[in-house]
Amino acid sequence: MDTTDAQIRGAIVNLLANRQPPATICPSEAARELAPNDWRPLMSRVREVAVAMARRGHLEIRQGGRAANPYASLRGPIRLAHASPDATSHPTTPDGRYLVVRGRLWRKANPHLTEQVREALVKQLMDARRALRRPLSEVERSAARERVDQAKHALGERGPVWWTDGAPDFNRKMARNTPYRDWFLDLPP
Repeated sequence: MDTTDAQIRGAIVNLLANRQPPATICPSEAARELAPNDWRPLMSRVREVAVAMARRGHLEIRQGGRAANPYASLRGPIRLAHASPDATSHPTTPDGRYLVVRGRLWRKANPHLTEQVREALVKQLMDARRALRRPLSEVERSAARERVDQAKHALGERGPVWWTDGAPDFNRKMARNTPYRDWFLDLPP
């Protein structure tokens, strides 16, 4: 009998349920649970299912102890971890371009930025947002808003799109009114 994707998902979910965060599992553990005597041929499918689960926010893929981008080409060993709270609360579109918050699409940061650049830009963004919480003059408030906007542009969340296939931008649109409609309507409640 062939192993189904649903069986693979079930094995991954069960193994993670028996581990407390931040513990992880190896994809081979799921393969061995499903096919103890011949698990190696199942490994590529387990990885594919795990990547699909990560793209939906159901788990997190780790490499070298850090979260890996499930839309990037993953080479080498990976570990599977419980999803971070952000990942589970906001589904990501199948192409990795948007988060869905209250039914609305919000463009994600450019995944091609280096980790160092992304971290620096996020720090600038958070510093500017924190400044907006303090009492400020109109000039200071305007400058802080401009810093937020600049950081969001540099991250790729605003301004020109970061993908190159010519697809239109649906940032801030309701998912049900975009080509993501069918995917969105299939999400669990």
